[in-house]
Parts: sequence; structure tokens; C-alpha cells
Amino acid sequence: MQSADFPVILGIDPGSRVVGFAVLRGKVARPRMPRDFEVVDAGVIKAKADLTLPERLGLIHEAVHGLAGELAPTHCAIEKAFHGINAASAIKLGEARGAILAAVRRHGLSIFEITPAEVKRTIACTGSASKEDVCRAVTALLGFDKGKLPFDATDAVAIALACGLNISFNDSFNHPGART
Repeated sequence: MQSADFPVILGIDPGSRVVGFAVLRGKVARPRMPRDFEVVDAGVIKAKADLTLPERLGLIHEAVHGLAGELAPTHCAIEKAFHGINAASAIKLGEARGAILAAVRRHGLSIFEITPAEVKRTIACTGSASKEDVCRAVTALLGFDKGKLPFDATDAVAIALACGLNISFNDSFNHPGART
């Protein structure tokens, strides 16, 4: 089996100003353990705060579309919106998620949605893990060096890894959370 047959997961930590992204590639056709993945790329998409919301959403959409075209993922994992933020922030986050989801669907990717608590439980063994705990766990599990990247990028690595560890790569993307 060639490496082209191995899964490539685009992980997205959505936001209306900063979007974390990461690309993990399976080292085997059916990865089951963290060591079965490698980090190909990670970073952030930043939209200037002085842009209007529609301008930021357009920038985010085009940047994610470009990443998906350049890095050729086979799957996309995105964090679900969570409760506990004010209504205006929740609406902006929902709009940013919409721009991101539209961008990845333009590439025909299957989409796996996962809650922050599910990511934390999968990666750091507790749903109440801090961003620092998640970062340490990602470093320990994958040997990923965060360097000067913001937590948005390490969160995206964690989202992609949690997806990779929670789905089956048999014949199709067949997880109840998957949207095609």
C-alpha cells in the first residue's frame, strides 16, 4: 500500500479572528495509535481585527480552501461550538464555522465534528484539561514541538488526532459525527 492511501486529516480550531489548523498524516492505512500519525503542518490563520466580520469570514474561507487544496487532506476534523460563551460570540463562531465548513466541502472532504470535551478526554484523558495540558499531551503523544505557535495551532493538532483516534478508516469515513 502506498502512502497516498493513508489518511490525511485537516484539523481546525475555528474562530472569527484566529483559526488554528493542523494536518496529520497516517503512517499506516488504518491508524489506531498516536504513533501511527505524524504532523505535516500546523499554524494559524489570522484575520486583522480592523476588518469587518464579512471580510474576516471571506479571508478565513479562502485561506482554508487554499490549505485544503495545497495539503490534500482526505478528512476534516473541526471543533464544535460550545456553550458558555455570550450570544454575540456564539453567533460569530457559528458564522466562522460555516465559512470553514463551506471551504472544506468545496474539496469534497468528509467532516468530523467533535466537542472540546471529547478532544480533551481523548488527548489528555480528562474533559477538563487546560490548553497547557492538551499541549503537553500532544507533545508527548506525537513529539510535536509547539515552538512559538499559539495554542490555536496545538488545539488543531489535538482535534485532528482525536478525530484520527476516534474514527474508522476502513472503507469510508463512517463515524456518527461525520457529515458528508
